[in-house]
Amino acid sequence: MPPIPLPFPENTVHFLESLAGDVHRAYFSKYPPLSVRWGQQITRKRRRSIRLGSYNHVTTEIRIHPLLNAPQIPAFVIESVIHHEYLHHVLGADHNRRFHAHERQYRYHREAQEWIRRNLFLLLGRRRSELRPHSERMAPAAVEPVTAQMALF
Repeated sequence: MPPIPLPFPENTVHFLESLAGDVHRAYFSKYPPLSVRWGQQITRKRRRSIRLGSYNHVTTEIRIHPLLNAPQIPAFVIESVIHHEYLHHVLGADHNRRFHAHERQYRYHREAQEWIRRNLFLLLGRRRSELRPHSERMAPAAVEPVTAQMALF
């Protein structure tokens, strides 16, 4: 007898459909729900930045970076990315004052931003010590500091 197919991939930690549904119900219920899915995993040796989510205005689809599908990533961080991308659907592409005011309406916005700031090294696939400026790690004749960037959305 063949194995029963699982409703989700075996390596799924966070179920996007459920998280997206929660965000939609809480913040965007007057709009039709959007398709939210994991993006493609692209292998890179050393990242200097990462885009955690994206919104395609043509297909009205939200894609979430697959690195967020890990047990050490809190669900509220993924919901924050989904909320941000939903705002692009509703308000457009610009990150202006109006956009940021709406973004702060997400209940765990501050916590999500702080978690991302403190754990950027995990998302970039580095050790925390690699993200400190060289001047903190080396002698005074240090070379250019390593600066990690976060293209959140």
